[in-house]
Amino acid sequence: MRKVIGIGETIYDIIFRGEQPSAAVPGGSVFNGIISLGRTGAEVCFISETRNDRIGDIILDFMRNNNVSTDYMNVFPDGKSPVSLAFLDDKNDAEYIFYKDYPKQRLDVVFPQIQEDDIVIFGSFYALNPVLRDKILELLEAARKKKAIVYYDPNFRI
Repeated sequence: MRKVIGIGETIYDIIFRGEQPSAAVPGGSVFNGIISLGRTGAEVCFISETRNDRIGDIILDFMRNNNVSTDYMNVFPDGKSPVSLAFLDDKNDAEYIFYKDYPKQRLDVVFPQIQEDDIVIFGSFYALNPVLRDKILELLEAARKKKAIVYYDPNFRI
């Protein structure tokens, strides 16, 4: 059976309306799409990283509760899980502030087995990050060799 494999950032979004926080939810550009697919019952997994802390636990629980495999999550012991503050204006457009403290060794995971016609989704700045470039290319090369479908989401919203 075809599966969907996503790779990207996980981040905990704290959403502000006015000067007060109104919600806090796990997010990330590819992450959000993978969560939606998990809710439909599709076979999905997500490759990413978070810290072994309370925010990381919230993110991992959210993934499990939405039928997304956490088998390929790098849960690191150093640094902090990434957090963003999203300040919404009157039109619900967001201005972001990001707080990130990753360890030196990034994305220390074994990738899932890719089969022909699986779908690999990557995108946003995460896919262009020079620190992660070799790992992203490793996954994309495996997808190419297995004739998987590859989808890039630039996360450009207007």
